[in-house]
Amino acid sequence: MRVFAGWDGWPAAEEDLNGRLPRAVLAELEVAFEGALEWHGGQVRPAGEAYWEHLLQVVDVLVSGLGVTDVDLLRAGLLHDVVEDTDGTLEEVAARFGERTAELVGAVTIGPEGRTAYLGRLAGASRDVLLLKLSDRYSNVQRLHTHPRVAKQRSYYAETVERFVPMAVVDNRLKELYAAWAAAYSYLDGPVDTLEAADQLAAAVHREQVDKSGEPYVLHVRGAAEIARRDGADEYQQMAALLHDSVEDTSCTLTQLTDLGVPPPVVEMVDALTRRPGEHHDDYLARLVRTPGAVPVKRADIEHNSSPARRSRLDAETQERLRKKYAHALEVLDR
Repeated sequence: MRVFAGWDGWPAAEEDLNGRLPRAVLAELEVAFEGALEWHGGQVRPAGEAYWEHLLQVVDVLVSGLGVTDVDLLRAGLLHDVVEDTDGTLEEVAARFGERTAELVGAVTIGPEGRTAYLGRLAGASRDVLLLKLSDRYSNVQRLHTHPRVAKQRSYYAETVERFVPMAVVDNRLKELYAAWAAAYSYLDGPVDTLEAADQLAAAVHREQVDKSGEPYVLHVRGAAEIARRDGADEYQQMAALLHDSVEDTSCTLTQLTDLGVPPPVVEMVDALTRRPGEHHDDYLARLVRTPGAVPVKRADIEHNSSPARRSRLDAETQERLRKKYAHALEVLDR
């Protein structure tokens, strides 16, 4: 599935959008972004990122995903949460940025009617309103696994599939984006207690990561799981191989794995395979071997990391350092 990262501040956005949007539009969007910063101040999102990152992601979806150049629609992308999440008013938005921008912001703002009525109102909204809201929603759910509460991940997934995916037919590009997203996060529709669900979870948490050689990180955990399977690992051990770096190298936690329905023996193995912050490598290995089921998984991890194809993409110094590290680890595991 596609992820719209946005930009690291307005200067980066302007540089990237230059040539895709008219200079006059960029100048107006810069003013709108400054206004959004004034209203949202130091607000942060549930995963801890600055609020303005979400606003730039919405513009990224609109421009990069949908080809929008309409200044009012793009400006509304930056200001869409002003009324709902700050003390700003529609009157203030209209006075500073025009009536049409304010109308679009108002159309995607939950009013006193409540959420159910709001969602019903959205279903019959104009095309521009739907493009705005669906771009906002996509930004909210494209990294759904980073939300700290699994219950919220599940409810957000269910609501998006039920309410927003049907609206995405307004544009084939949105329809395709949401279809891929729904498939990628379908593990949230039930417990993560199968190899297929564990693979989907691993793909989600590692989606934007690459390994030391520049390859997508999920290929490593899948490779380790395949080696474990080849060597006779049971299903739980294969699941642990898929998830063995999920806690050490992503925002996922052991508590979240439990809340997602990952079987306790798998969580136990992932815990054993996870090196603690500041933990000496030998102490980590000594702790790992106290969970015997995790040992074959660690061997599979090392074998995949040591494969000629992966090593050949590393510089000589890194290759030698890792060779010694893995040889020592195998020696400890053998003992």
